Amino acid sequence: MISGRQALAQIEQTIEKARQQEAKCELAYTRATEEVGRLRIQRTEAFRELARLKLDAIRQDQVVGQLDAAERQALSVLNSRQEALRQLNERRRQAEERVRQAEAQRQAAVDALEQALAQVEALRRDVEARVSTDPEWITARARVAEITGQAQQAEKKAVQAETDRDEKRRPYEADPLFMYLWKRKFGTAAYRAGPFTRYMDRIVARVVGYDKARANYALLNEIPERLREHARRIIDDLRTVRSRLTALERQALVAAGIPPLEEKAAQGRETVEESDRRLTEARSALTKLDRTHDASVLEGDAPYREAVALLAAADEREDLNQLYEEALRTPTPQDEAIVRRIQATDVMINRALRQAVDAHRQLKETAQRRATIEQEWEELRSQGYDTPYGTFGNEAALGNVLGGVLTGAIGGAILGQVLRGGFHHGPSPWDSGFGGGIPFPQPGGFGTGGSFGGGGFRTGGSF
Repeated sequence: MISGRQALAQIEQTIEKARQQEAKCELAYTRATEEVGRLRIQRTEAFRELARLKLDAIRQDQVVGQLDAAERQALSVLNSRQEALRQLNERRRQAEERVRQAEAQRQAAVDALEQALAQVEALRRDVEARVSTDPEWITARARVAEITGQAQQAEKKAVQAETDRDEKRRPYEADPLFMYLWKRKFGTAAYRAGPFTRYMDRIVARVVGYDKARANYALLNEIPERLREHARRIIDDLRTVRSRLTALERQALVAAGIPPLEEKAAQGRETVEESDRRLTEARSALTKLDRTHDASVLEGDAPYREAVALLAAADEREDLNQLYEEALRTPTPQDEAIVRRIQATDVMINRALRQAVDAHRQLKETAQRRATIEQEWEELRSQGYDTPYGTFGNEAALGNVLGGVLTGAIGGAILGQVLRGGFHHGPSPWDSGFGGGIPFPQPGGFGTGGSFGGGGFRTGGSF
């Protein structure tokens, strides 16, 4: 069994491993694409040598000049791409470091808050043990228990009466003549009608036995309302006696010196909230850079494609193809050496292209897995799964699933199921109502993903 914070720390380690894999895949992709560019330039150089060897001076100057221009333009694009990727990766590295620092700061803040709460809880338990033998507290507590029982019984009776009312009034409401007279308030001081209408209504009333039915129907509606009002009065009484009990408990806590400890815990809570805010900002900045990177590298890598297209267009000129075919048909020793270089370069280009495609695929898959794990991490943290008062009983399964997601053998949805299925929220200092409970709500995401009560509200009593 591991704590919620240990589980989410394990997920963070998996995210870090995914980013390391991503960096390796990107390095392999970058090297492969740079190799393709280098080989393309090498191929262009071979064609340039072939042109100098086989063409006359006029055609040679024209072809070589065009090849030189294409090479310069391609090199410029490739160099710009390399520098842009370097700067982007450096910004991502810095953003990742800021996230790590923010996570460490939040962890330290949570540890400090947990220690402060432990001091509050220890003193509260000590005071509770002493106060529980005080006659005044015993009397107040017994009164709370007594009225609590009364409130529960009153609520039960009110609910039962409301259920009976809904069931028993159906026959009355199904009778259109009875409901006609009821809605006109026949038989009451509020009834208004002319002589003829009064005459006809009296006839209808005798036919349906309205006088007796009206009394029964009115009583049927009044009883639940009276019982509900009685339940409200008892609940008001319960609030009063609970407030008295809370005041006794709070007085004992203050006398024991709890206010400074609560103030320290409140400051710790504020520090946790601030560290949460900084971590959210750091992660948001990293996410934006991840999207920029994905749009640049994973969704096309336009500068690289542009450079390769420039070189390919230069190499595939019709006169160069004719030159190459002629060199193959009537080789000289010099022609043959250049042709072999071009053929060998073509083989290496194809190999480098396959490596680039494979590395790009792995890079994209790794980035998607990392994003899936990060999404689960963020959702679970926002729901309070990183509380020090929660545990996971399926740590072995969690480790296996994280490893499977990292390799692509398991989908991200399984991770969410394992995390939610294995989590158990244990007791926390906020669960006790002695003396009004902890005088401030839980930090967001610290235990339940929200807070109990409102700012400064005390829950009241140990009921």
